[in-house]
Amino acid sequence: GGGGGGGGGGGDKKSERISKVFVGGLAPTVTDASMKEYFTKYGAVVEALVMMDPHTQRSRGFGFVTFESCDAVEDVMKTQDHSIDNKNVEIKKAFPKGTGPANARGGG
Repeated sequence: GGGGGGGGGGGDKKSERISKVFVGGLAPTVTDASMKEYFTKYGAVVEALVMMDPHTQRSRGFGFVTFESCDAVEDVMKTQDHSIDNKNVEIKKAFPKGTGPANARGGG
């Protein structure tokens, strides 16, 4: 069975409409999946990514969560105390860092 395609986005929203957050202070046990599970209560999560050390494959203690809607980010920011796996985490809006050659190297 095939799947349907997604609809396109569009429109020139103001750049402060951020739909991505930075999550710092993660416990070493936190995974992409558990971080995504935590944030789905604020809105639909497109992607949750825990940053890993490429050499040791251990969590670097921070990550990023992308929501479908920037309203979800506002809801997250309204909450003062966030804890994942019983450890308090720090959450900030993730502003795009310009369009430099950050993604020049392909992943594998």
